[in-house]
Amino acid sequence: MWNTYKFPKETPLVFYEGGKPIEPPLGMHDGLKVVLKTMASYIEREVPRKTLKLWRTQSPRHFYGGEWDHNGSCVSDRLLEEHELDSWFDPRFGGVNKDARMVNSAIQEALAGTDIQLLNLTYMSEFRADAHPAIWLGKKDAVAVYGQDCMHWCLAGVTDTWVDILAAQILHYFLQGKG
Repeated sequence: MWNTYKFPKETPLVFYEGGKPIEPPLGMHDGLKVVLKTMASYIEREVPRKTLKLWRTQSPRHFYGGEWDHNGSCVSDRLLEEHELDSWFDPRFGGVNKDARMVNSAIQEALAGTDIQLLNLTYMSEFRADAHPAIWLGKKDAVAVYGQDCMHWCLAGVTDTWVDILAAQILHYFLQGKG
């Protein structure tokens, strides 16, 4: 996950294009766009046209109350409701969960005009705040002992559905006679 808070603000990252550093240095979001566009261009150029090319969107995290290292938590035993999603994930609100949507927007932009298909798993997964291992470790005080895990998935359903969607995409591709 391209989490902007993990990179130093004092020292800008150096992004390269054509083997040379981009000057002036790019900000994190613009640098990500260059990286994604370069990757999509490479895939378009190097992977045979008849190959099914899929790009999966980011998996959402479900922290609330701060990041993992700032009292954030994902101890939730319920699905989020649709009216809650934007307050959790929309970048306009600046919450801790905004990164997946920001990255997904950059991915969509980079894939525009290519034959790479977007496998968007983010929106459906945003609802499943209850499906992370944080509270399902099966031990008393598990969160206090083992900490939070708000990025991985443990309950049946979420990742199983991802696989079902992937299988349907592959099947559809071959039934269309493209493969």
